[in-house]
Amino acid sequence: MKRILSILCGLLILYSYSPSSLAIQDKDKDKDKEKEVTPSFPAYVDSDLCARLMLGPITTQRVECSVKTYKDGSNPVLVRLDDNTIFSVNKEKMVKDYVGGFGEASGDIKVKSGTMKLKGFTPIERSQIPEGPATKLLDVRTYQAKGSAQLHEKVRHELAMIAYITTFDFISFTLVGNDVILTGWTVRDTNRSDAEYRVKKIEGVGKVTNNIEILPLGGIDMEIRAAARSALQRTHSTYFWSNGSDIKIVVKNGTIILLGAVRTQQDFDTATIQLNSLSGVFHVFNMLRVTPPAPKDKG
Repeated sequence: MKRILSILCGLLILYSYSPSSLAIQDKDKDKDKEKEVTPSFPAYVDSDLCARLMLGPITTQRVECSVKTYKDGSNPVLVRLDDNTIFSVNKEKMVKDYVGGFGEASGDIKVKSGTMKLKGFTPIERSQIPEGPATKLLDVRTYQAKGSAQLHEKVRHELAMIAYITTFDFISFTLVGNDVILTGWTVRDTNRSDAEYRVKKIEGVGKVTNNIEILPLGGIDMEIRAAARSALQRTHSTYFWSNGSDIKIVVKNGTIILLGAVRTQQDFDTATIQLNSLSGVFHVFNMLRVTPPAPKDKG
């Protein structure tokens, strides 16, 4: 009997150090690490669209974008002012009336997935936000740091080198001093992690906040992506080529976000008309810039 117990104890010890059991333990640790219970923090109530585009400091223009796009159908989200991390919340009703404003939020957060189980939200005035990192992100001057042009170019270059960026991905960034805020949407989770890895290894970069959202790959969204590209290729063929385009088509739960640049207002208007007629599309946010071509030098 003692011999049997000794063998069983030995097997138990071996199992506890086996690769499979260690992997299970590591996964459990990762889950515990991902879930954070935090005290309340100051937040800006934004629309999902404007938060992902990260238009810079919270100025009148930023607030107008938040309010307008929320009214047009973009979901409300919380932007933690301490580090500009974006959180989708489970109780949108608690924050929807405060889009374009500020508040103290509390609950369980998962930074990697950018989600928050909201437990409390109290609206506050901008003047009530305590001095520190939160107010730094409200200061326009922090977005105009001198001497950052070289760092900006290094970050831009690294993001441009990501291998699997397509017409359906949009990844951008903002510099706040030497800290980098990654924003946008991608259909590949590897693009999100690759972008963060590339930026973190750049000499001179401080903290990296990764707000790149991984888009759902549901059947309807996939059909809309294909139909939208096909429609625009027929009417805007000069903006598309074999492995890329000047126009980005972001699709999320039946909503289309157009990003990039076109040369004329007619191209802008036609794109909206074409995509609004597609089956399954709920709304089109046309964020294209109209940039006329530079006049040719006659000299």
